[in-house]
Amino acid sequence: MARQINLYEAKTKLSQLVEDAAKGEEIVIAKNGKPMAKLVLVDPPTDKPKKRVGGQWAKYMTPEERAYYSSEQFEIDSKKWDEEIMRDFKVLQDEPREYDTQWPATSSTPTRSSGSKTSRKRSARKRAKR
Repeated sequence: MARQINLYEAKTKLSQLVEDAAKGEEIVIAKNGKPMAKLVLVDPPTDKPKKRVGGQWAKYMTPEERAYYSSEQFEIDSKKWDEEIMRDFKVLQDEPREYDTQWPATSSTPTRSSGSKTSRKRSARKRAKR
């Protein structure tokens, strides 16, 4: 038997109504006494989605490569690769640093000296006029 509830009450108690529907109860939401909507449990999907093999690169893979990437051996190999990466990372963390962490005292931004190119051009023109 479905339980009927008015719209205002449904808005204020929506989270509780969703939990009740998840338990299997049918809830009818009515507006001015007229049934407008039904809140029921959603059927879970019966089959799980297919695993993507290679994604967009699948068209460039040979059938043997596709079979390898979907096999248990690939899972075993990938775990070995992860362990190797973590080992290498740990070694790099433990090694002493050979570089200086201090910034140089000079700025890397080029600045103009007191005598700019424009002033040199003017003085060359003045000498030519004399």
